[in-house]
Amino acid sequence: MAMCSSNPRSLSFKEAYDLLVKPGDGPISRHINRRISIRISLFLIRRGSPVSPLAMSLLSFSTALVGSLFFVLGWPLIGGLLAQLASVLDGCDGEIARLTGRASGRGGLLDAFLDRLADVGLTLSLGLLAYWAGPPALLAACLPLRLPLELQMPPWPTLALLLTALALSGSLMVSYCAAITQALAPVQLRRLIGSRDIRLFLIMLAGVACQFYTWAASLALLLLALLSWAETGRSLAQALRALSRNREERGPQ
Repeated sequence: MAMCSSNPRSLSFKEAYDLLVKPGDGPISRHINRRISIRISLFLIRRGSPVSPLAMSLLSFSTALVGSLFFVLGWPLIGGLLAQLASVLDGCDGEIARLTGRASGRGGLLDAFLDRLADVGLTLSLGLLAYWAGPPALLAACLPLRLPLELQMPPWPTLALLLTALALSGSLMVSYCAAITQALAPVQLRRLIGSRDIRLFLIMLAGVACQFYTWAASLALLLLALLSWAETGRSLAQALRALSRNREERGPQ
């Protein structure tokens, strides 16, 4: 992990950006979140703020939990905006740690644990909103159709639960697959479509849309599930290729 060797207070934004942006950062993180979070981190460091990386992790986690609460209370717009704010703040803990030389495995572990809890809260709250809102109009028109038993759709509560389970499990599998890959084949995965920054940005868009069209929650869950599982499959394939290359380089045992 790269550490800052110079006085972090003297770093310009561009210098800090070049130092802190990681190859594995998703597109939203690279082009939007980092441009905000690095400025926040530099501001806190230059002001001599006593805020620690752990405090920023807790702040990001708390922001996501409050966002989940707003989704449940029927204020998806605020919930979505808080989800994106949590995504931005999630970058500050690692940035402050690296710039001030306080990066540690313990901090990274706690940050990853809190991120997963935040993901669970936001996804479940979006699932509750989808359940309460009911199915989209097109799907609602299909549910009462008299079809052969094997072609009938399950009732909406079952569909909402299935969508939530697929979105949540996919979100967790992206992180799990990355952790396993790093343990077995230390390669830098490039996440393109299902990284956490994209998922939280999608939840923000869902919150904005749900303020006007509540059925958008079910569409967001479907997209989260598709993106997460597609990213999991892509990461798994990338890891398998890396393992194959490692075996070829070692040669026959």
